[in-house]
Amino acid sequence: MVMDKKKKGCYIGTNHAYRKASPMQPGRLFLIGLLLVALPRGAEAQRRAQQPAANLRDIPTVTRTYAITNARIVVAPGREIPQGTVVLRNGLIEAVGQDVSVPTDAWILPGDSLVVYAGFIDGLSHVGIPAPRREENRTESQRRRVENPGNPPPEQAGLTPYRDVRTLLKANDPSIEKLRRVGFTMAHVVPRGRMLPGQGALILLRGQTPTDMVYQGEVSLFAQLEPAQGVYPATDMAVLARFRQLYREAARRRQHATLYASNPRGLEPPPYDPVHAAFFPVLEKRQPVFFYTQDALDIHRVLALHQQLNFPLKLAGLSGSFDVLEKLKDANIPLFLTLDLPEAPKDTSKATRTLSDDSLAARHNTYLHVSSYQDVSAEIENLKARQAKERIKYYATAARLHAAGLRFGFSTRDVKPDKILRNLRTMIKYGLPEEAALAALTIDAARLLGIDQATGTIETGKLANLVVTTGPLFEEKTRIRYVFVAGELFEIKEPERRPRAQPEADTPVRADGTWSCTVDSPEGSVDATLRVAGQSGTLSSSAVPQEHPLENLTLDGNQLSFSVTTNAYGRIEARLTLSGDAAEGTLDVPGIGVLPIRCTRTSGPDR
Repeated sequence: MVMDKKKKGCYIGTNHAYRKASPMQPGRLFLIGLLLVALPRGAEAQRRAQQPAANLRDIPTVTRTYAITNARIVVAPGREIPQGTVVLRNGLIEAVGQDVSVPTDAWILPGDSLVVYAGFIDGLSHVGIPAPRREENRTESQRRRVENPGNPPPEQAGLTPYRDVRTLLKANDPSIEKLRRVGFTMAHVVPRGRMLPGQGALILLRGQTPTDMVYQGEVSLFAQLEPAQGVYPATDMAVLARFRQLYREAARRRQHATLYASNPRGLEPPPYDPVHAAFFPVLEKRQPVFFYTQDALDIHRVLALHQQLNFPLKLAGLSGSFDVLEKLKDANIPLFLTLDLPEAPKDTSKATRTLSDDSLAARHNTYLHVSSYQDVSAEIENLKARQAKERIKYYATAARLHAAGLRFGFSTRDVKPDKILRNLRTMIKYGLPEEAALAALTIDAARLLGIDQATGTIETGKLANLVVTTGPLFEEKTRIRYVFVAGELFEIKEPERRPRAQPEADTPVRADGTWSCTVDSPEGSVDATLRVAGQSGTLSSSAVPQEHPLENLTLDGNQLSFSVTTNAYGRIEARLTLSGDAAEGTLDVPGIGVLPIRCTRTSGPDR
């Protein structure tokens, strides 16, 4: 009920149909007073629904009906309503259009100057799955010495296809909110692990328990070229051979089980093996294998495996897919491109640190030759230009996939959520049409996952998964205002900016020196050596023995950060807090998670 002083009356609900107030008898006033006391939240809801809420999540839930009015509605890529209303009820889209009546029980969100999009869909990620700690998932077979490294226990070999990701979900994991803040409402989530981590599920990014989150289970068997450590399969080729062996063994076991089921008389029941049984839905074409790949060689190998065994396949990752476009066109399989993009290393050279990648790439000289060591600076600058040219290939991968006629969604597995929208803008800058980018986030992802009848567009009867922004999605100044997940409203607030603690002026922090470090990994402690000298350095470990150069090395106060690119794990990002000759922090390892690291300086300029 909203008062109107000019008409000296009131209107009920939101249809603006005026009803003149009339004198009331004492009995009727008493009855209305009782109703107002009994239902204070409803009256408050109507009052506050007409005002911009400071924090909508703090308001008690009195209705599951919402109306976003007078907003620009992007129904699907290329289809929009310039000014219309979306009504959501009980988790579904009830109505959308220009002349939609607003229900009397609806919370109203004035959409003037706002834009409404369908909620984003993550094609593959570990969202909601905490990174394993040091002693987690370490069975007795893992603790004792492996007697036969050529045939280790399944878990130590990375063979856990029977694991169901729904048993690993944590509704309070911070990754859920982080991904939701950038517009994602649904995700295909898979377990962490090595070669065969387990089975994936589609989840909604909301809920107080894992049960609340699950939309559909057993939607995929997740596989990746992640060798085991110290046991078979310890190489990429061994992973492929092991997959081939398991698949064919599973086919034989399934045949035996089928024969026994048809006529068990006189036959011993076939033994049950959970690893092989996990392949049965794949053999029956009821479940695809989601294979995570990175470079062109990975893609070639997995496509060859697919051709040999003819199992249903979907590819994710694909960062190097610009070199295998024809292969992917011939395969005609669903694709989910990583939203991770390479970053330029921190550059201290005055000649190049202010240049864009385009400007740097234009300076590359393929035929540069130097005559003496005095020309080494020209080689360095030319190398930087060549690196920029290579980075641009990755920036333009999405555009090249689109130009080749390949439909794809996106995967957030290896990217930090706060970089997603920035990376999307980079892809658009390098040729991906905005409509294609939006389709990959919404309807194309839904089609490739087989859920386009339920989500992916803003249409009546579909899930109320929406993103409400302050302007066009891909403009840099645009921010996300609200996110609806199955009709549940989340207001997206700007994060609080806390001033970084600075060290005392008389004790400047220095990172130079050699640091002895310990990393807590799922397989146990890993020893590492960090060497820092000015703006450069290296990192090596017992898991990755060769020294890898530090990239993007920065020291801000007592906060040291850098990244390292490895063949085994991709780009690892490190953040350390220095305190004298001690340091603590984290390593973010793709495919494994965030791992604690502790370091002690063993040598340096002041020791």
